[in-house]
Amino acid sequence: MGQFPAGLPGTLAAELGQLGEEVILAISREVPAYARPLEGRFGQGVRRGVAEALRRFLAVVEAGPQLEPNLAAGRDVYVRLGRGEVRAGRSLDNLLGAYRVGARVSWRRLGEAAARNGVDAAGLVSLAEMMFAYIDGISAASAEGYATEQFTAAGERERLLDRLGEMLLTGAPVDAVAQVAQSGRLILPGRLAAVLIPACVPAGPPVLDAARRGEPTDPTDPAVARSVGHPREARDPWDSGDAWDARDHGVRALRLPDGCPRTVQGQDTWLFVGATEPGPGRVALTARLAGLGAVVGPAVVWAQSAASAARARDARDARDAGRLTTTSAATADPLFTDEYLSALLLARDPGLVTDLATRLLAPLDNLPSRTRERLAETLLHWLSLRGQRGLIAERLHIHPQTVRYRVNQLRDLFGPGLEDPDIRFDLELVLRAGAAARPTAAATERSTALFDAPGAIDRPVPAG
Repeated sequence: MGQFPAGLPGTLAAELGQLGEEVILAISREVPAYARPLEGRFGQGVRRGVAEALRRFLAVVEAGPQLEPNLAAGRDVYVRLGRGEVRAGRSLDNLLGAYRVGARVSWRRLGEAAARNGVDAAGLVSLAEMMFAYIDGISAASAEGYATEQFTAAGERERLLDRLGEMLLTGAPVDAVAQVAQSGRLILPGRLAAVLIPACVPAGPPVLDAARRGEPTDPTDPAVARSVGHPREARDPWDSGDAWDARDHGVRALRLPDGCPRTVQGQDTWLFVGATEPGPGRVALTARLAGLGAVVGPAVVWAQSAASAARARDARDARDAGRLTTTSAATADPLFTDEYLSALLLARDPGLVTDLATRLLAPLDNLPSRTRERLAETLLHWLSLRGQRGLIAERLHIHPQTVRYRVNQLRDLFGPGLEDPDIRFDLELVLRAGAAARPTAAATERSTALFDAPGAIDRPVPAG
């Protein structure tokens, strides 16, 4: 280890004033994140940080090469610098890059001054080792500060998103929602859609998950720091393309939309996402929700997000109760409510549809069940295809003459009502709702009486 002459600290101190300006200029040229006028609080912070780093390095030189650099006294300065980078939304790489640039410029000027002061080759090597050890130390302190602040910010962000999700779900006042979003520097999008995921337990970022499992979460731990990583820049937090981890009762890992408000109600998880219109956004969301039995409400202005949630809830209830009248709607996973509006409309009040069917389909009540089903099916196709016998026969896989025979039966049963546009509309409505498959009270009573009669089981069923 080389030795330093007694006057070296004074010689180096004389260089610090001009050296500080050189370091600042070099950083602004070589680190794009800092390439802006050094004005206001930002400029003051950069100048103060450079001056402090040079002053503390001089204290290390004064201690001599025989001692390890002691950063304990000023370590908090560099921790705070790391935390500040998170608050400013910058990557840690920017700060570490600035340290490297500062070290290179400082070594060139201080090395030349040391050589002029009579420091030999061995001494210059010692000075260089001290400088790079010093840079490694302050870099580690800033990395710790960065990870600590990310950990804190992640927790605050999770709580904010949970709070926003609860407010959007319950229809909180618009001003209150906007105030909470503004407190977290989140910009509410123009439109949001509520997503209902039945019985799905969400989880937060990796560090938060570790805390829930009782694992170490010390942000100074390199493994924990790596799990936090760098913040993504220019990211739309409401875009359904990003993802966050969730676990379905601990069975399998899921990748759900990230950065959006969410909340848990009972066993249901609610998310509020953007980009649900038909196109790439919907395709990506479909892939993430596939297999979860999710229901996606309509996209609405965010102030009406509770209405989107209500639509999703009604659709889930109708699906679970078997009230969705189309197979595609009943089996859609995820179910986008805006694709099945008519089916959801009919499922909204099943009692009303049943009452309407009881009145309109009364002419079919006294028929055997198989005949009733055939005639109801034929009537639906006759109404929807505007009486085109050939198309009806093709859809039902029967002969056109059979269609003619059945239509004549229907005319005999329903009479002139089949020519009334309002009655035709109502008939098509209840038939599309599948009401004909649910026998009316009169038909049920007749069926019971028929099969309760002596020898009824042996009677031939009349042909339809």
